[in-house]
Amino acid sequence: MKTVNYMQPGAALQGYATVPATSDAKEYLRLLLRHKFGLLLTFLLGLGLAMLYLISTTPEYEANALISVDNERGPYGDNSDSGPNWNPASILKEESRIISSRRVLQPVVEQHSLRIDTDAKKIPVLGDLAQRMPLLGSWISNLSFAKSYAWTPSSVELGLLEVPREWEDTALTLTVLDDSRYSIQHQGLNVIDSARIGEMIVVELPPLASMRVQVTSIDAAEGVEFSVVRHSLEDSILSLRSRLFTESGDTRSQMLGIRVRGSDPTQTADLTNSIIGQYQSVKAGYSSGSVDKELEFFEAEVPKLEQELRDAQAALSQFRVKGGTFDIDVEVKSAIGRLDVQQRKLDELTTERDELAERYTDLHPSTKRLDKEIGVVRRKIGQIKGSIVNAPDTQRELRVLEQKEASASKIYTERYEQLAELRLKAVGDVGAVEIVDKALVPRKPISPNSLLAMVGGTLATLFLYMLFLTLRSALTTVISDQESLERASGLPVFMNIPKSAAQKRLGNAITVDPRRMLPGGSGSGGEGAQNNDVANSNVLALSKPEDYSVENLRGLRSMLEDVMDNADNNVLMITSPLPSMGKSFVSMNLAVLLAQSGKRVLLIDADYQRGQLHKSFGIPMGPGLPEVVRGKSELKETVKATSVPNLYCIPKGFMGGAAGQEMPSDKEFGAFMQVVAPRFDIAIIDTPPVLSVATAAALGKHAGSTIMVVKEGEVKEPQLTESLKRLSFSGVRVNGCIMNGSTAPTPRHYAYYREQLD
Repeated sequence: MKTVNYMQPGAALQGYATVPATSDAKEYLRLLLRHKFGLLLTFLLGLGLAMLYLISTTPEYEANALISVDNERGPYGDNSDSGPNWNPASILKEESRIISSRRVLQPVVEQHSLRIDTDAKKIPVLGDLAQRMPLLGSWISNLSFAKSYAWTPSSVELGLLEVPREWEDTALTLTVLDDSRYSIQHQGLNVIDSARIGEMIVVELPPLASMRVQVTSIDAAEGVEFSVVRHSLEDSILSLRSRLFTESGDTRSQMLGIRVRGSDPTQTADLTNSIIGQYQSVKAGYSSGSVDKELEFFEAEVPKLEQELRDAQAALSQFRVKGGTFDIDVEVKSAIGRLDVQQRKLDELTTERDELAERYTDLHPSTKRLDKEIGVVRRKIGQIKGSIVNAPDTQRELRVLEQKEASASKIYTERYEQLAELRLKAVGDVGAVEIVDKALVPRKPISPNSLLAMVGGTLATLFLYMLFLTLRSALTTVISDQESLERASGLPVFMNIPKSAAQKRLGNAITVDPRRMLPGGSGSGGEGAQNNDVANSNVLALSKPEDYSVENLRGLRSMLEDVMDNADNNVLMITSPLPSMGKSFVSMNLAVLLAQSGKRVLLIDADYQRGQLHKSFGIPMGPGLPEVVRGKSELKETVKATSVPNLYCIPKGFMGGAAGQEMPSDKEFGAFMQVVAPRFDIAIIDTPPVLSVATAAALGKHAGSTIMVVKEGEVKEPQLTESLKRLSFSGVRVNGCIMNGSTAPTPRHYAYYREQLD
C-alpha cells in the first residue's frame, strides 16, 4: 500500500468526509454485536420486570352471561309489529343503556355491599413478593419499620360501615391492635381508640352525622394497617359500570352478551347474575306497566257501568208496567231520537274525559278540548229537551228511559269487551327478556397474560435499548468503528486491532529496580535475565504470540515497507489524540515483531513525563532520551539492549516534571536522529498524546512516517480533527490510522487458526 499524502501545512482537513457514511443492515448488525452484553443484560432486565409485573398485578377474572331481548312481541306473543325495517341493533343499543343504568345497578351495588372497600397496606412489588415467599415475608415482618405493612395474606371484613356524607370516598385507617381489637383513624386523628371485633360502634361527630362501624372479622398480624373506604353511591355505580361490558352479534341478532370483570371469581359471577336478574325485573315492569294501569281503570269502571245499565233497565220496566204502552207521534219520536244520539255522545265524551283525568291534569290541552266538546253536546241536549217540553209527559219520560237504557247497554258492552281483552293480554303476555346462559364462576384469569407479559416486557426493553443505541450512534460524534474513523480523518485505516483478553490478564508493566540490573544494561545472564523474563511477560507478542491482536500487528509489519516507501527517513512516529489509546502497546509489540523478522529496531520512549517502556522490557529508566540528546550521557550508555534479539530501547530518562523546561528542542532532537537512525533498520518513536503536550508536533517533523492510534469509542471526531490539525500545522506527515480496542467480531478463519495453535 502506497503512502497517502495527507495534509500539507495550511491544508488541514481537505480529505475530511471523503468516505461516505454507511447505514445499511450490516452496520446496524455490527452495532448490535458490539453491545451484545448490553442486549443480554437488557433482555434479563425485561424478563425480570415482566416477572415483577406478574407478581404485583392482581389477577382479573371475567364472567359471561347471554340473554335474549324481544321488544317487538305483540299482545298475544307474536312478532306482529315487526316488519322489513325492523332493526334489532338499535334496540340492543338501548337495552345496553338500560343495563348500565342506575335503576339496574343501584340494587346490585347495595345487595353485594360494593360501597365498602378494604385494602391492606403494602409496599408495592416487595409486599407481593413477600406474600409469595413466606420466608421473606416472615423475616421482613420482624423489622421495626415494617410492622404496619402486610407481609402475609391479610383481610378484614366489615358488617356495617356508615360515615357522614362528607367522609364518603375518603380512606379511613384501621389498625390491628391485637387478635380481637382494632382502632380507626381519619386523616391522622383517632376516631375510635379501641373497639372489639363484632361490636357495634356508634361515634357522634358533631356537626356531622354519626358514624357506625361493625367489624366482623380480622385476619392480620398485630400492627398491620388497612385502608377502609365507604364509597358514595355515584362512585360505586361508576366503578361497577366501568367493569360491565355488553356486546351483540350481527345486526339481525336479538342476543345480548354481558361481561363483568373483577378480582374475585365467585363475586364476579354473582354480580353478573344479579345484574341480568335485576335487568329482567326492570324490563318486566316496563312491559306490564301500561297494561296494569289500563286494567286497573277498567276493573273499576265496568262494575259502575253495569250498575247504571241495571238501574236504567229497572226504571224502564217499572215505568212500562205502570203506564202501559201507547203510540208516540212522529215529531216527538224524532226529537227523542236526536236526544238519544246526543246523550250517547255525551256519555262517550264523559268516559274519555275520565280516562284522560287518570293521566293528565285539567290544564292539559286534550282535557280542555274534551271539556269544550262536552259543553257543546250538553247545550244541544238542552235545546232538544226544550223542543219536546210540550209533549205528553208519559211519552217523553218513556222515550228518555229507553234512551238511557240503550246508551248504558252500549257503553257497558264496549267497556266489558275491552276489559276482557286486557285480561287476556295480561295473562298471555311473555316477558321481553329471556336468560339464555347464566354466568358461571370463571376458573382462569383473563389478565395478566403470563406469556404476553414475558414476551412484551423483553421485547419492549430490547426495543428501547436498541432505539437508544441507534439514536446515540446517529447523534454522537464518538468514533466507534473503522468506517467512522476513515470518514472523520480522511486517512486510510491500516489495521483494526481487536481487544485482547490475554493482554488484560497480563496487566500493567512491572517496575524493575535498576540496581538489580546487570551493569551496562545488557539484560543478559544471571539475575538480569530473570528480571527480563518477568518484565517481558507484559509484552503480548512475547507471552501470547498466537493472539489475534498480535496477528493483526504482523499484518501491519508487512505493510510498513509500502507505508514508508516514499518517506524521508526510516523513522516511524506512533502517537494518539488522547491518553490510554494503546500507542505504547502498538509501539512495543510492533517493535518486537520487526525485531523477530531480523530487522535492527530502535524503540524510543519520547513520553518524558509518563513513559513506561522501560518497565515492559525490564531495563533501567535512565539515562534516557533527554540526557543523550542534551549530551549528558553517551549513546552506548543510553541505547539499551532488550531480551529480544535485534531490539534496542531508549527509555524516557530521569528528566521530567519540574525539569521539563530543560527538555531538548526539536533541532537538538533532529540532529540526534540524523546520527542514531542510520544505525538501525527502523526507529520507532512512542510520543505522548497530541492534545496533551506538544512533543508529538515538535518531534514528528523529524519522522518520515507517522501513524495515529485511535481507540474505539474513546475519541470524538472534533478531538481527532484537532489532533490532525496540530500535526499538519507543524509539518507532520500522517500516513494513516490504527483502530485499537475494536469490539468487532472475530473472523471464523482466526477461530480455526487459534484452535490449531492450541
